Amino acid sequence: MPLSFSTYFSGGPTPKFSPFHIWKAYQVIDILGPIGRKALAEVLQIGEGSTRTILDKMIRAGSVENTRRGAVLTERGCKRFETSGIQTAPIEISGITLGKHNCAVLAKATADRIKLGCEQRDEAVRAGAIGASTLVVQDGRIVFPCDNKYPDQELIAPLRRVFEVEDNDAIIIGSGYTYEAAEKGAVTAALAIGEAAKNCWTEGPNLLSKETEAEELKSLALAIHELVGRLPLTMRSRNQFGVRCEDGEVIDDNYSGPVLEEALKKSQMISRISTSGPYRGVPIVVVPVLRKNEAVAVIGVFDITRGSLSELMNRKKSK
Repeated sequence: MPLSFSTYFSGGPTPKFSPFHIWKAYQVIDILGPIGRKALAEVLQIGEGSTRTILDKMIRAGSVENTRRGAVLTERGCKRFETSGIQTAPIEISGITLGKHNCAVLAKATADRIKLGCEQRDEAVRAGAIGASTLVVQDGRIVFPCDNKYPDQELIAPLRRVFEVEDNDAIIIGSGYTYEAAEKGAVTAALAIGEAAKNCWTEGPNLLSKETEAEELKSLALAIHELVGRLPLTMRSRNQFGVRCEDGEVIDDNYSGPVLEEALKKSQMISRISTSGPYRGVPIVVVPVLRKNEAVAVIGVFDITRGSLSELMNRKKSK
């Protein structure tokens, strides 16, 4: 069974990392650990902030332990990675591979989710590869989807030397100008097969999650800010500080407050007078964004006019 990371990560409006980077973090720590955050960020080719987000979540899940020498996988983390259903290997198969550098990815028990293979090719190209070829295992043979006569089984013998395949497995061979690009393309395509991406390395295409960072909240927060007539607005996720908007602009991208935190803790709407900060003495209404009855984020509006918003809330309380 593919490994379940249904409570791990989700992409925001402008994600800084993808399911590939999460998978790659496991692989790198498994091979090179202990490894520091800076060194890991360089290998992943993403920022240290995004790398920290990945590591923090892995630590909370019990998959990684921070030592003086750097991050290492725990026993639980090793098991998660080993049972992920994704294996990789450099490969060269004349007539199938497209570039100088090629990476084959074995995606266990996913062949029944593949149609023609063009979807995997497109995913690989979007991730930076120059192309990809998709094969499936049927009746003990490694063949093209919807064409169990090709390729010649002697031609794909190198795949059997690097992978132990079973019926209903899929193999994606990514090609690129570098091996890193070929690997990223092939792994990204493998993770995107049907439910694989949803159940393995991401929560799915949710707009908000507990880990959504301030940068990813800005566009949504500004839209709501305009919707409420530019009343001062704040927004944050459960595990990351957020933003504060005034006069059509984000003026703080590392913001939190006691009423926001109370609404997160209670997972319910809070309406009261602010007792601290720049809006002390001003009515504030904070509403949670709920998922499975738990607040993953909160949005707060300060009623600086003490007008319609406060009146609406008072009416609701009196009912």
